Amino acid sequence: MLKILIVDDHPIIRFAVRTILEKVGHKIVGETENGFDAIRLTQEIQPDIILLDIGLPGLNGFEVIEHLRNLSDPPKILVITSQVSKNIVMRCQKAGINGFVAKTEDLPGLIEAIRVVGRGYSYFPRPDYMEKWPSGESAPVDANRLISQLSTREISVLTGLVSGLSNKEISIQLSLSEKTISTYKQRLKAKLNARSIIDLIDFARRNQLIE
Repeated sequence: MLKILIVDDHPIIRFAVRTILEKVGHKIVGETENGFDAIRLTQEIQPDIILLDIGLPGLNGFEVIEHLRNLSDPPKILVITSQVSKNIVMRCQKAGINGFVAKTEDLPGLIEAIRVVGRGYSYFPRPDYMEKWPSGESAPVDANRLISQLSTREISVLTGLVSGLSNKEISIQLSLSEKTISTYKQRLKAKLNARSIIDLIDFARRNQLIE
């Protein structure tokens, strides 16, 4: 069982990641929304792995990495971010992190990354996988156009998903079958160009679809 510290500036994403990792047996020893507390908590609780977002208030992710790498016994650092580009990955590698996972990654990808990094290896996207990524910062998405495609029911399902509800709980809440909820989930991923629940949560957060 690995001791993990989650550093992300939105509580719903932290909750989702915590729920996922606790289900597979990892111990979440702390979480925070900013870089200053990330450094303080690391020194206090000495986690095995830090899951670190790059876009943080106060100290940004790269500044946090620099501080952590200078500790006498630094933790392993796994970046998990929506900022996917070849340049970002290269900057992370040069900064000395142990792994990189895009928030678009399916949940098994995050779990596998933690397993690999926890065993002392590096985990980065394959070069052929990154070919579809932009060279610089991610290109902006016309979010309003994507959101306008969603039905009222789809937004209700999305709200349930990002609140951490299971398919069964959402089906009871909306008086629909679990199979129908699964269908709505796949539609949401397709319409919002999302590849995972974390990606859906991040999209909803950035576009104020959730509190």
